[in-house]
Amino acid sequence: MKTEDTITGNFHTHTFRCKHAVGDIPDYAAKAVEKNLKVLGISDHTPFPDRKKWCYERMDIDLLDSYDRAFMRAREAHPDLKIVKGMECDWDPEYTNFYTDELRGARNCVYLIGSVHYLRHEDKWICCYSGGEVCGMVRQYGEAVVKMIESRVFDFVGHPDLFGLFTLKWDAETIKASEEICKAAKKNNIPLEINGGGFRRAPVEASEGTRYPYPIDAFWEIAADYEVEVICNSDAHLPDDVIASVDLCREIVKKNNLKLALLHFMQ
Repeated sequence: MKTEDTITGNFHTHTFRCKHAVGDIPDYAAKAVEKNLKVLGISDHTPFPDRKKWCYERMDIDLLDSYDRAFMRAREAHPDLKIVKGMECDWDPEYTNFYTDELRGARNCVYLIGSVHYLRHEDKWICCYSGGEVCGMVRQYGEAVVKMIESRVFDFVGHPDLFGLFTLKWDAETIKASEEICKAAKKNNIPLEINGGGFRRAPVEASEGTRYPYPIDAFWEIAADYEVEVICNSDAHLPDDVIASVDLCREIVKKNNLKLALLHFMQ
């Protein structure tokens, strides 16, 4: 794994197929060229083969062929832009073989983002964006991210400090979860993502003062202590956001003297 001072790309990008984004791959590619990016990674929310979970906010399995064709169109229209095929995958060990054999194997996904958007509680899954219902589940969130990292299925972890959405406290519980996530990332050589999408959300009044839901400064201070490598991404859901907020993510890198990861698909 190499590092460099700047990365002229974005690797967290969604299309209309996930049902909560706008635009297709050629639209993002055109904006990437306009903004002088060299590499664009598209990582829509993966479908599931059994159609059982969270179908309202991810592509349908029948759209995988359409996804492939959109890459072809974008590459033909913008031959000087490197466009890399990825997927953002929700952590559920039930789908490990689908991620490795179908997405990375048969579908030739060059990279996979591992993210925790849902937490298992007794017999149901709770969305991290659901507010009160998920409050108090920071420990469970940290455990889920650690297990995801330890699976070694994914190339990097998306928004590891997403727990800032459902807790306004910075206390022993959040510190412990942050330390465990960073420790696992370092041990398994898996970069963590500083996710610019949080900067485009409304600020919250947390115990440490006004902040964005994520990225959380205190989390990235801990990441620096563990010498974790990081990736700065926009988490774009609109073509105009193809590189949005990445400059703010890089300020966190500079402030904490973090190391930028350069993975094989980013060059």
